Amino acid sequence: MPYQHVLTVYDGSPQSEEVLDMVCRIVRPHHARLTILIVKIVPLTEELPTYKRGAHSEMDELVKRAETLAGSRRVNAATTVRYARTLGPAVVSEARLHGVDLVALSVPDLELLPSEGVHHADLRTVVRQTTCAVMLCRPGR
Repeated sequence: MPYQHVLTVYDGSPQSEEVLDMVCRIVRPHHARLTILIVKIVPLTEELPTYKRGAHSEMDELVKRAETLAGSRRVNAATTVRYARTLGPAVVSEARLHGVDLVALSVPDLELLPSEGVHHADLRTVVRQTTCAVMLCRPGR
Protein backbone atom coordinates (compact mmCIF):
# COMPACT_ATOMS: atom_id res chain seq x y z
CA MET A 1 0.00 0.00 0.00
CA PRO A 2 1.52 3.38 -0.97
CA TYR A 3 2.00 6.09 1.58
CA GLN A 4 -0.71 8.76 1.83
CA HIS A 5 1.23 11.38 3.83
CA VAL A 6 4.98 11.62 4.37
CA LEU A 7 6.88 13.85 6.78
CA THR A 8 10.54 14.68 6.29
CA VAL A 9 12.90 16.91 8.24
CA TYR A 10 14.89 19.50 6.32
CA ASP A 11 17.82 21.47 7.72
CA GLY A 12 19.50 22.68 4.54
CA SER A 13 22.35 20.17 4.72
CA PRO A 14 23.29 18.15 1.63
CA GLN A 15 22.04 14.99 3.40
CA SER A 16 18.61 16.50 4.10
CA GLU A 17 18.42 17.65 0.47
CA GLU A 18 19.14 14.08 -0.67
CA VAL A 19 16.39 12.76 1.61
CA LEU A 20 13.93 15.42 0.41
CA ASP A 21 14.73 14.52 -3.21
CA MET A 22 14.20 10.82 -2.47
CA VAL A 23 10.93 11.49 -0.61
CA CYS A 24 9.67 13.57 -3.54
CA ARG A 25 10.31 10.58 -5.81
CA ILE A 26 8.28 8.40 -3.41
CA VAL A 27 5.26 10.69 -3.01
CA ARG A 28 4.89 12.03 -6.56
CA PRO A 29 3.72 8.87 -8.38
CA HIS A 30 1.20 8.12 -5.61
CA HIS A 31 -0.04 11.71 -5.29
CA ALA A 32 0.70 11.53 -1.57
CA ARG A 33 0.92 14.58 0.64
CA LEU A 34 4.33 15.80 1.77
CA THR A 35 5.06 17.85 4.85
CA ILE A 36 8.54 19.30 5.18
CA LEU A 37 9.44 20.03 8.80
CA ILE A 38 12.12 22.58 9.60
CA VAL A 39 13.16 22.57 13.25
CA LYS A 40 15.19 25.29 14.93
CA ILE A 41 16.64 24.14 18.26
CA VAL A 42 16.31 26.84 20.92
CA PRO A 43 18.23 26.71 24.23
CA LEU A 44 16.35 26.50 27.52
CA THR A 45 17.42 30.05 28.39
CA GLU A 46 15.33 31.45 25.52
CA GLU A 47 11.59 31.48 24.95
CA LEU A 48 10.19 29.36 22.13
CA PRO A 49 9.06 31.81 19.44
CA THR A 50 6.33 31.23 16.88
CA TYR A 51 7.40 31.31 13.26
CA LYS A 52 6.23 34.23 11.14
CA ARG A 53 7.48 34.78 7.61
CA GLY A 54 9.82 37.72 7.46
CA ALA A 55 10.72 37.64 11.16
CA HIS A 56 13.67 35.24 10.93
CA SER A 57 15.68 35.39 7.70
CA GLU A 58 17.54 32.09 8.31
CA MET A 59 14.27 30.18 8.65
CA ASP A 60 12.74 32.01 5.68
CA GLU A 61 15.71 30.95 3.54
CA LEU A 62 15.34 27.29 4.62
CA VAL A 63 11.61 27.36 3.82
CA LYS A 64 12.31 28.87 0.41
CA ARG A 65 15.02 26.29 -0.40
CA ALA A 66 12.83 23.37 0.71
CA GLU A 67 9.83 24.58 -1.28
CA THR A 68 11.99 25.27 -4.34
CA LEU A 69 13.53 21.79 -4.21
CA ALA A 70 10.12 20.11 -3.84
CA GLY A 71 8.67 22.31 -6.59
CA SER A 72 11.50 21.39 -8.94
CA ARG A 73 10.46 17.75 -8.44
CA ARG A 74 6.84 18.76 -9.19
CA VAL A 75 5.67 18.04 -5.65
CA ASN A 76 3.45 20.50 -3.83
CA ALA A 77 4.64 20.30 -0.24
CA ALA A 78 3.44 21.94 2.95
CA THR A 79 6.30 23.43 4.94
CA THR A 80 6.12 23.69 8.72
CA VAL A 81 8.60 25.50 10.95
CA ARG A 82 8.91 24.55 14.63
CA TYR A 83 11.06 25.95 17.37
CA ALA A 84 11.88 23.23 19.89
CA ARG A 85 14.31 22.18 22.62
CA THR A 86 15.19 18.89 20.90
CA LEU A 87 14.48 17.37 17.51
CA GLY A 88 12.94 14.01 18.48
CA PRO A 89 9.83 15.23 20.34
CA ALA A 90 9.20 17.89 17.67
CA VAL A 91 9.17 15.24 14.94
CA VAL A 92 6.91 12.93 16.96
CA SER A 93 4.49 15.76 17.71
CA GLU A 94 4.33 16.85 14.08
CA ALA A 95 3.85 13.26 12.85
CA ARG A 96 0.94 12.75 15.25
CA LEU A 97 -0.58 16.15 14.47
CA HIS A 98 -0.68 15.44 10.73
CA GLY A 99 -1.37 11.69 10.93
CA VAL A 100 1.49 10.77 8.63
CA ASP A 101 2.21 7.25 7.34
CA LEU A 102 5.97 7.69 7.05
CA VAL A 103 8.66 9.81 8.67
CA ALA A 104 11.87 10.07 6.63
CA LEU A 105 14.99 11.30 8.42
CA SER A 106 18.56 11.94 7.41
CA VAL A 107 20.92 10.47 9.99
CA PRO A 108 24.69 10.44 10.27
CA ASP A 109 26.53 7.18 9.79
CA LEU A 110 25.20 5.14 12.71
CA GLU A 111 28.54 3.39 13.17
CA LEU A 112 30.10 6.74 14.08
CA LEU A 113 27.25 7.82 16.33
CA PRO A 114 27.92 7.45 20.08
CA SER A 115 25.04 5.76 21.86
CA GLU A 116 24.85 8.50 24.48
CA GLY A 117 24.87 11.35 21.94
CA VAL A 118 22.06 13.80 21.19
CA HIS A 119 21.36 12.35 17.73
CA HIS A 120 21.01 8.87 19.19
CA ALA A 121 18.45 10.07 21.77
CA ASP A 122 16.45 11.92 19.09
CA LEU A 123 16.41 8.86 16.83
CA ARG A 124 15.37 6.63 19.69
CA THR A 125 12.52 9.04 20.52
CA VAL A 126 11.26 9.10 16.93
CA VAL A 127 11.48 5.34 16.43
CA ARG A 128 9.84 4.47 19.74
CA GLN A 129 7.13 7.13 19.91
CA THR A 130 5.83 7.55 16.37
CA THR A 131 2.90 5.40 15.31
CA CYS A 132 3.97 5.21 11.67
CA ALA A 133 6.81 3.82 9.59
CA VAL A 134 10.21 5.50 10.02
CA MET A 135 12.80 5.57 7.25
CA LEU A 136 16.34 6.40 8.37
CA CYS A 137 18.54 7.55 5.50
CA ARG A 138 22.27 7.69 5.99
CA PRO A 139 24.72 9.37 3.62
CA GLY A 140 26.19 7.30 0.82
CA ARG A 141 29.75 6.12 1.16
